[in-house]
Amino acid sequence: MKKIIAFLLVAIISMTFFACNKDDGDLGKQTTVDTENGYTLVQEVKPFEFSKEEDTLKEMKSVRVDGFKVTKENAKGAIKIKADAVEIARQEVSENYNQIQLFYDRTRGIWKTVFSVTTETTAEDGTITRDSVVKETVYVDEDGYTLLSFKQ
Repeated sequence: MKKIIAFLLVAIISMTFFACNKDDGDLGKQTTVDTENGYTLVQEVKPFEFSKEEDTLKEMKSVRVDGFKVTKENAKGAIKIKADAVEIARQEVSENYNQIQLFYDRTRGIWKTVFSVTTETTAEDGTITRDSVVKETVYVDEDGYTLLSFKQ
């Protein structure tokens, strides 16, 4: 009986260690094509560190820090899934786009959504060239409101 209990405890502890061993960028990989709105969402959430970008953002003249549609006052609550972060960021974007990339700073709880336009050109020999131009970047707090944004 003691051996069985000991074995079960070891198994439970082992599972706990394996469950906690996730890569920093392992927040789910999925690509979604929204044909109705005409964009591709690359939902592989990549890690980033807001603190490394913060100083550069403070120096940029094009950074917007107020006048957002989703503010602390009207936020619907904490972000529970990736789609919530994208939906908040989409409300702040004014131009057309067809590609979205998503980043997350786990230590600060900040979502970074990069909106871009990707075009494809097919040459006579059949090779396809893809060009991507970043249009806007929106930072969203994990509490569900927009922190800042800027246009390229």
